[in-house]
Amino acid sequence: MPDTVRLVDYFYIEVADKPGEGARVLSHLKAAGVYLLDIHAFPKGRRAQVVFVPSDPAAFKTAAKAAKWKTVGPKKAFVIQGDDRVGAMVD
Repeated sequence: MPDTVRLVDYFYIEVADKPGEGARVLSHLKAAGVYLLDIHAFPKGRRAQVVFVPSDPAAFKTAAKAAKWKTVGPKKAFVIQGDDRVGAMVD
């Protein structure tokens, strides 16, 4: 697969930093049929910030609204896709 770089929208929410919150959020997105290109999360104070890069931002926004999440975004990011190899980022 040739490497591709593209501009994407990302969103984030804050959730309680406790077991099961990630599963709850992801289960909702799965039920809504939202496909994610990327997701990552990290602690932020006593909460956790979860960042989503959906393939269809409109579908994500609809699902987030249905769940009554306070989303931040869309913001812009780059997604680089290609074969996994040593030095891929500097080629």
